[in-house]
Amino acid sequence: MPHPVKKQCCKTMVLFLILWLGAALPVTGTTSQPGSVAPKDFPVYEAIKPNVAFWIKIFSQYDRSRGVIHDSLHLDRIFDVIDLDPALTVAAAKKNKRIKDAAFNRHKAVLLDLAGGKTPSGSLEKKVAALFSPDVDPVEYKHAAFRLRCQTGIADQFKAGLIRSGAVIDEFRRIFRSHGLPEDLVYLPCVESSFDFNAYSKFGAAGIWQFTRGTGKQFMEIGYVVDQRRDPYISTDAAARLLKRNYAELNTWPLAITAYNHGLAGMKRARQARGTYEKIFLHYTSRSFKFASRNFYPEFVAARQVAKNYQQYFGDLQFDTPLNYTRFTTKGFLCAQSFTRGVDMDIQDFHTLNPSLRSPVFKDQKYIPKGFEIRLPPSIALHHARDIAFGLYQTKQKPSRFHVVAKGDTAGAIARTHNVSLNDLIMANGLSRQAVIFIGQNLRIPVREQPNIPPAAILADQTVTENPVPDTRQPGPQTIIKKIAKSAQVKQPVSLPEPAASQLPVVQAIGSPGPAQPVSGEVAALPATADNRVNPLVDTSNLKIQKIVDDNNARVGIIQVEAEETLGHYADWLNIPTSRMRSLNRLAFGTSISISQTIKIPLTAADPDRFEEKRFEFHREIEEDFFDSFMVSAVETYEIQPGDTIWSLCLKQLEIPFWLLKKYNPKTDFSAMHPGQTLNYPVVAGKRGDVLL
Repeated sequence: MPHPVKKQCCKTMVLFLILWLGAALPVTGTTSQPGSVAPKDFPVYEAIKPNVAFWIKIFSQYDRSRGVIHDSLHLDRIFDVIDLDPALTVAAAKKNKRIKDAAFNRHKAVLLDLAGGKTPSGSLEKKVAALFSPDVDPVEYKHAAFRLRCQTGIADQFKAGLIRSGAVIDEFRRIFRSHGLPEDLVYLPCVESSFDFNAYSKFGAAGIWQFTRGTGKQFMEIGYVVDQRRDPYISTDAAARLLKRNYAELNTWPLAITAYNHGLAGMKRARQARGTYEKIFLHYTSRSFKFASRNFYPEFVAARQVAKNYQQYFGDLQFDTPLNYTRFTTKGFLCAQSFTRGVDMDIQDFHTLNPSLRSPVFKDQKYIPKGFEIRLPPSIALHHARDIAFGLYQTKQKPSRFHVVAKGDTAGAIARTHNVSLNDLIMANGLSRQAVIFIGQNLRIPVREQPNIPPAAILADQTVTENPVPDTRQPGPQTIIKKIAKSAQVKQPVSLPEPAASQLPVVQAIGSPGPAQPVSGEVAALPATADNRVNPLVDTSNLKIQKIVDDNNARVGIIQVEAEETLGHYADWLNIPTSRMRSLNRLAFGTSISISQTIKIPLTAADPDRFEEKRFEFHREIEEDFFDSFMVSAVETYEIQPGDTIWSLCLKQLEIPFWLLKKYNPKTDFSAMHPGQTLNYPVVAGKRGDVLL
């Protein structure tokens, strides 16, 4: 039935405004039902429109061959668009840095001349001056000179991410609906990772939702064996819960989404200081509320606009399709290599279907843990997979044993001390053929497997059926989709049932630590920085408990704080409250610990080895994940400037984690840095296989 003309005109205007603001939303109603999107959910405030327009261009118009030189505060003030080398190589990255630096210097010089009162005469000066109002205060030119920024286009990356999203987006929508949240939040990974399932940042954020370890552990299992941030479905459920919590605390989606980047506590402080989102965007400043946090919500709005209207920007796309799989839950610890051989499955395909399993599982250093939900292609009969698993179960996880290399040690002597073959020691630590080792290096000691003895309790449980119906959810890479036949698509919720208890043989470590006896002709351990060279793959962290003492009739260990460690980590490894750590060390709440500080830890008779094992795995996890995604392409020097702190250096100037910087400056006291002091630092390049990013 036709509407009256007046109402029709109003609706036409509303529809026009909605489309113009980049939101294909229903025009009726003002509140959201579970999973729906109301017009007020993601408002486009007048203040953020220039930023939204800027990011739409970055996501859809400019690819990695273009760089946009702009004002970091006023994103609509674009000074130039420069040509870059799009090749994914270190050489291209160095070339692009020179191109960007030249563009910065050129425009900075013009802006400073204008700030000094020079009348625009040349074409570039006139072009720059035209970006400011005619009555601009000259000091604004000076401020703009120090706000220059280059944003590389990511239209090609954004488009590829949209294609990848087809494999998971429907399930993501179901997850957000199940939490009563707006479905359009599924577009947040367009900003975070472009739906790159292997995404990993220099500072340790992982997966398509880019959870940091600290935030992720509130919602997921994150450890040396399993990192659920890598699983697209589990991490999406975690993201939904985090966003739901943010919204419950902040009451608006612009604030809740910004808190995803800036943190809930930080956004509460911002709201207390300024009130509304728009006032925060316009006026709020803090030590941590910088460009990324300020632009996070505008980026989401822009990404949502482009993703929902992809045909307008990219034409027709052939999206990846969901893959069916079946699943069962392990009832013991399981060797991945033995299991995949048993079910005749390529181990890389297995890893793709089970992305939360970390690399030690596939290097045979750790088992698939008990209670883990294994995903398999429907072409593998579930009863056959269970039969194979039952014959391979172990009762204990492989321990992580390590040896700290001392002066005079050789690889052969260490292997003999721990009753392992030299070849196994070399393979476990990625040593050269000459088995070169370094003083202070933490060497992993291989562990021998025990015979597989399936217990009666497990065998009796074979008749239990777990998730026999194929499931549509999967990690998404198209290479696997082409290999595995699909079956009927039936959606099921994620289920992680508790496995039955069992009595299985313990996996024992081989030998016991003792003095390594070198043999004549073997090469002794070298200094960690021999010839001033640094091997970033060598871990020389001081991970051992230095001594154990009695403190008021209690057994206490003394350790030295290493990079990335917190009191919370120690408490977690000891399974005690952090408050107990603070009390033992007489540290007030909120007091931070520093590198090389001496800390006491409470111990029981069984604690020392377990604590050292957890500590070793923590540092190996950080370094293994980093070097799986990045490599050191060069080493340069940096001179400390007034106002520099170690954190500003790592985050802004050098863009590397502190633990890596510390490797290249082992004798530096970072608590006593001074202007003029020089630091060595690695230039880091990303990698995908043999391709550098």
